This record gives sequence, C-alpha cells and structure tokens, in this order.
Amino acid sequence: MRQGQPLFSPEEMPPSEVATCTRRRALCVAGCTVGVALLGGVVPACGPQTGSPPTGPVPAGNVSELSVGAMRVVSNVVVARDANGVYAMSAICTHAGCFVSDTAGTIAAGLSCPCHGSAFDGEGVVTKGPAPVALEHYTVTIAADGSITVDGSQPVAASTRTPAT
Repeated sequence: MRQGQPLFSPEEMPPSEVATCTRRRALCVAGCTVGVALLGGVVPACGPQTGSPPTGPVPAGNVSELSVGAMRVVSNVVVARDANGVYAMSAICTHAGCFVSDTAGTIAAGLSCPCHGSAFDGEGVVTKGPAPVALEHYTVTIAADGSITVDGSQPVAASTRTPAT
C-alpha cells in the first residue's frame, strides 16, 4: 500500500494489496461487531436487570396461589401473605434499581438483590446494605374472584394488610 492513500481505496492499490485489505477489513468488521454486541447491550440477559417501582395498577396473581408465609416477585412488585392478610411492596432495590430476588419464596427468608448484595427482611426493611432505605409498600386490592391488584400510585404504611378471605 502506498503512503498517503486511503486504507480501503481499491482503485489505487495493486491487486495483491486489495485482497489483503479486504480480508483485513472483514476481520475488523467481524471483531467490531462482536465487541459492539458484547458491550453494547445486545445480550441484556448477561447483566443485572433493572427496573422502576410501580406507578399504577399491577396484576399480581390470585390469593388462592399465595399461602400464609409465602412471598413472590411478580413483575415489579413483591406480594406476600402473613396471618393478617396480603401486602405488597416494590421489587426494585433502593440502591441501584435492580430487581430483588425471592429465591426461597418465603417471608422468613426475605429478599436479596443480586447486583450489590443488599438484603431485605420479609417486610422490606434493609438488613444488609448498600441499599439505603426500605422497600415502599403499596395498596393491595383483592377482587371477588381472588385476583390481586397492587396499586403503585398508592403508598401505604408497611403494617397495612388486606384481609384474605
């Protein structure tokens, strides 16, 4: 290749250099594509999943599927049932916005954040940082057919329960 010429201008290069340049360009394009795919988020499942707390109604299953002592993450909320009824809170960690996990599915086991190791008890209170504050609780409505709706636009005290009949 002659100095001062564009790298990929085949019109002014000898045939042997055009072939080399084409292979080099193909390898460069392939390498760049892989790099963009890995770093550009084309594979989002590889990193921690983040979200936003609820801002309106969220369907959260049926009360018949939630036994006393059980807790589960549904969308961006956590629903749980204790002896006093059903309650709900945000499923978004207050540290960096990652989804919390209910690995054991029980109130006793609480919740954990896979991103930075925060932990919450079954009431959403921080038991291990870096999360700075507890998870927000929301109004729960149970319809006649047992379907649960969490209203993210209606924060409530952590002690609030909706009776499950």
